[in-house]
Amino acid sequence: MPFAAHLDELRGRLIRVVVVIFTLFIAGFSFLSEPLRVFFLQPHRTAVTELADRIPPFIVNDRLSVLSALEPVFFDLKIAMMVALLVGLPYLLFELWGFIAAGLFKKERKAVTSFLPWSILLALGGMSFGYWIAIPLLLEFLYSMVDQALMIQAYRLSDYFSLFLMFTFALALVFQLPMILLGLQAAGFVDAPFLRKYRRHFILGAFVLGAVFTPPEPFSQFLMAFPTVILYEVGIFLVALRGRKASEKSL
Repeated sequence: MPFAAHLDELRGRLIRVVVVIFTLFIAGFSFLSEPLRVFFLQPHRTAVTELADRIPPFIVNDRLSVLSALEPVFFDLKIAMMVALLVGLPYLLFELWGFIAAGLFKKERKAVTSFLPWSILLALGGMSFGYWIAIPLLLEFLYSMVDQALMIQAYRLSDYFSLFLMFTFALALVFQLPMILLGLQAAGFVDAPFLRKYRRHFILGAFVLGAVFTPPEPFSQFLMAFPTVILYEVGIFLVALRGRKASEKSL
């Protein structure tokens, strides 16, 4: 097709994606605000419950503070948009793939279709790990650090949600590491011996990046770095396995 026709096709696909995402957003904001609030606040409530079960109990209010009338409204808008993007992601990828697939060679299309599903599953795994394990543990640790004899704990909704988003997206990216390593191997940049040789360097880098992308305290740094190191080891295993299969085929 000529360039103008490509632009027309791209515009049509973008319009369809925007309509779908906007429809999901309106539906979530209009009919699911309360269930979504409960869902997104659950890590905070989990941390509070765990602290209350300690001996002696450490009591923290399970309700978060708001400092303006608009704060809970913006919270509802943000969580409705997050859910709309997540639910609409398959359709977005479908339209994106329909646009770019025609310009790829058969080998390139095969590479994308073999990597993309695993990449999505790993991203969902990272977000699930953050929601069910990492974020509640981090909040429990941070809340318990407060001296209640000197301070009153009144945590703000917007601050909680900022931390929630930061960890969720960071872990979704971190969980892409095995796919990144496989892609680098396919491009000829790394192999299993190379990755094993620089394992210690990577572990150090994981903790440095954990310190950069998390609050300035060691527990959150560990929660970010530990799964990164585990995923690096998984990546080494997959790279080695793929390398052995390629060697067997060449014989």
